[in-house]
Amino acid sequence: MAHSTTADDGDLIHAHPAPSPAAVSTRGAWIALLLLTLAYSFSWMDRFLLVILIDPISRDLHVSNTEIGLLTGFGASLLYSLSGLVIAPLADRRSRSTIIALAVGTWSALTAAIGFAGSFATLALSRFGIAIASAGCSPAAYSLISDLFPARKRGTAIAIYSLGISLGTWAGLTLGGLAADTLGWRNAFLALGLPGLAVALVLRLGLREPARGRFETDQADVDHHYSAREALRFFVGHRGFAGIALGFAFLSCATSAFENWVPTYLIRAHALSATEVGSVSGLFQGLTGIFGALFFGIMSDRLARRDPRWYLWVPLICAGIAGPVIALFFQLPKTGSYACYFVIEFCVSGYSAPLFAASQMVLPPRLRALGMATILFFLNVIGTGLGPFLTGYASDLIGGPGPVGGLAQAIVLMQLVALLGAAGLLVAARSFRRD
Repeated sequence: MAHSTTADDGDLIHAHPAPSPAAVSTRGAWIALLLLTLAYSFSWMDRFLLVILIDPISRDLHVSNTEIGLLTGFGASLLYSLSGLVIAPLADRRSRSTIIALAVGTWSALTAAIGFAGSFATLALSRFGIAIASAGCSPAAYSLISDLFPARKRGTAIAIYSLGISLGTWAGLTLGGLAADTLGWRNAFLALGLPGLAVALVLRLGLREPARGRFETDQADVDHHYSAREALRFFVGHRGFAGIALGFAFLSCATSAFENWVPTYLIRAHALSATEVGSVSGLFQGLTGIFGALFFGIMSDRLARRDPRWYLWVPLICAGIAGPVIALFFQLPKTGSYACYFVIEFCVSGYSAPLFAASQMVLPPRLRALGMATILFFLNVIGTGLGPFLTGYASDLIGGPGPVGGLAQAIVLMQLVALLGAAGLLVAARSFRRD
């Protein structure tokens, strides 16, 4: 079945729940993408709000580095990943926009509830609930994006969606640090959690479904619903998909070890306030990431016109730069380390858009949400899960004098994991053109 990519018969925001393939206008697709990016930014804002508030929470609730690593890393990520595998099949069959709106509203309410936590147990319950709710966003969003934009534009579209990471990180670190120093850490969670409920309402009223598989030419592929066994067979047997999933996960494991712990390192190493470190980390992890995500997303789309393997080669180049610079970060005085911080975050922001675009190219329409949930499972368990957790655990084992202890050595040691990530992407690249 042929699908029009230029029709302008309607606007996504005002379309019926099951529009015809020509019903999504270019303008409507971009408006929908901006709404999805807004939702994604709130997910990352809530996540990094906890990161910048590690020190006051640790003091008030008597929480160790290992326990914080569990909350910011492995424990929350495992729940997120498992929940995604449950929610994603619904997104391959039901309304993706409704699932996203419900997810945003739930995690926003739980973020505000952290302000009332009185112990590590109640803090953990809220944080784990946020992780479960957050699993409803990205798999459904990536599936929507693939039906909003043709393949040649998906790298750019996913780069814009990935700006939610940078915007949310900036807001969580910068506004969170400012709110913590002026309002206290409990009120900071309330101040940044409650607006998400309004965003959920906007999504519920404003975001509608495009036709599923809109840009596919094989109607049988669009209509085929995969059983759990068929899906598993595809994921395990597809070398390109498996290489992307594992390669991305190991790269993320190395970089998340740096990103999750470097604000705490700066506070302890340089005796800076949460506001100061929030501003610095927000600038680099947030605003720098915006430019990096757009640059690498657009560049990968353009280079892939010559050879689609550039969707994999761009992240490989970025990883080859980021790892050594992370090691250099801890060897330089503060000014020099800030220059390294910029380079690191600019390069790290080049992972997501090309790799997610590549994965969408090899996934059939009715497996896109579950396929993304599978990638996010590995990305979060191995990447943002084990990365921060193992770093916190290793820093406690290494120890050392002063408030920094073994934190710097643990972060540098974790960069060796990036070699496994590079190997995975190289395996995927060998079959990617055929795929």
